Amino acid sequence: MKTGSLRRLLGYTFRYKWSFFISVVGFISFAYADIAAVEWIRRIIGFINSEEENFSSFLALSLILIALGRGVGFFVGNYFMSRVGFGIVHDLRAELFQKLHDLPKSYFDANQSGQLINRITFTTTQVSGAASNAVKTLIREGFLLIGLFVYLLILNFKLTLLLIGTAPLIALIVYVAGKRLKKLAKKIQTAMGDVTHIASEAVDGHVEIKSFNAQEYENSRFFEANTSNKNQNLKLEATGNMATPIIQVLVSISLSIVAYFALGAQLGISLDAETFVAFFTAAGLMAKPIRQLSNINMIVQKGLAAANEIFEQLDQEVESDLGDNKDIIEGNIEFDNVNFSYETGPQVLSDISFSINKNETVAIVGKSGSGKSTIANLIPRFYNHSSGNILIDGTPISEFSLDYLRSQISIVNQSPSLFNDTISKNIAYGDDEIDVDKLKESAKLSGCSEFIEDLPNGYESDIGDDGVLLSGGQRQRLAIARAFYKDSPIIILDEATSALDTESELIVQEALEKLIIDRTTIVIAHRLSTIENASKIIVLDNGSIVEAGTHSELI
Repeated sequence: MKTGSLRRLLGYTFRYKWSFFISVVGFISFAYADIAAVEWIRRIIGFINSEEENFSSFLALSLILIALGRGVGFFVGNYFMSRVGFGIVHDLRAELFQKLHDLPKSYFDANQSGQLINRITFTTTQVSGAASNAVKTLIREGFLLIGLFVYLLILNFKLTLLLIGTAPLIALIVYVAGKRLKKLAKKIQTAMGDVTHIASEAVDGHVEIKSFNAQEYENSRFFEANTSNKNQNLKLEATGNMATPIIQVLVSISLSIVAYFALGAQLGISLDAETFVAFFTAAGLMAKPIRQLSNINMIVQKGLAAANEIFEQLDQEVESDLGDNKDIIEGNIEFDNVNFSYETGPQVLSDISFSINKNETVAIVGKSGSGKSTIANLIPRFYNHSSGNILIDGTPISEFSLDYLRSQISIVNQSPSLFNDTISKNIAYGDDEIDVDKLKESAKLSGCSEFIEDLPNGYESDIGDDGVLLSGGQRQRLAIARAFYKDSPIIILDEATSALDTESELIVQEALEKLIIDRTTIVIAHRLSTIENASKIIVLDNGSIVEAGTHSELI
């Protein structure tokens, strides 16, 4: 594990430095109270063995103060460290979510959605374990261990030196266990991501699973991923928990050696009763912090493996956005010898050249995989072309800022993404202050107002996850209403009616015809029959233009 990852992770911890500092003070109070309790016992035994008759009432009452100090220290230390932990989870989740919006489309193509979601929901909690829980244990038990060690040196330094004879063996066990824990922790992140991904697919594809009677197949996939996750966790627990009893045995051996020399008066060591009890009580108390500190390794390795996965995503290159041009876009589009290929794969588009005039409708047709949707994705720069030029109003699209370029383009595709929110917020998506008149006009033009008025809450009706409470035609019209509301000069219709029945297609087609008036429109379709009214039709095959002309010319 890179040192930089740990340093970077601790940087998140120190964002909450005041909570961290107060927590440290609380844990110091907790550790001091435990040591004070041992000293209290020593003094009580010393008084019993002495002939002194005047018993100090303060000595008796001091136990209450010790208990109060320990209790307050425990609460303050744990509460404020929890504030640090939850703060880290909050910050990492926020950064991961914000980063998702800045990543290029190619990143989403190369990564499973379940893995991306898993990082936000599960992996961040593992990181907080290393950044707060492990630090909490390290400080609380570390201060206690150091305090007890100093106290033992004060009581008898010779016996203390005998006691630490097993320290090198304990360090070796922690080191060996740590290397194995590191490997297992990395595998757990992947295994948990697979569980999330398969579960997410099952929820999204529940209709397909039932229609194909694929329940057993999906169950077996999930069982395999779930079993792998369970086995990796069991291996992690076995490794972590095996180290603890071995360390306890070594500590017991040390205590036995100390007892032998203390009771036998060997090496010139002699102890009175109260010192002997205090020494062994303090030495016995060291077993817990040693055990807790040895378990830190498991928490840290899990957290650092998770941190590496998170930082890897946070360090991904964002979309290139060097343009600052915000000139008014009229809608003239030109492709000049454009070539495109994905990062890993063959060339998808070859020498694509065509032009579209302002307010003109151009259709692009071809069989599946011919490159139609790729062209649609290049215009708003979801992908960047490999060579050639794409110009809007004579300006290369790379010179426009991404936000501005995309604000000037509306896309209506075959399966529009709708959000689990109200109809009004879906139509005016991205607009903080909804223009009600514009909203209703957009709904009317797209043919949405008819079914919206029939809903109990009208425009404030929830549409469910991805618009599940609406029919296919209603979902498509809502997407068109969104395009009307956005009112951009360039429209891209990517198979916008191909998934609809005949009746719904006619309604949606009527809405689309209103939408494309006075706008530059690119229509992506499989069949020539669906784009009869286009000014020009471009036919693609294997990423190249093979024909171009009007509908009548191509027929």
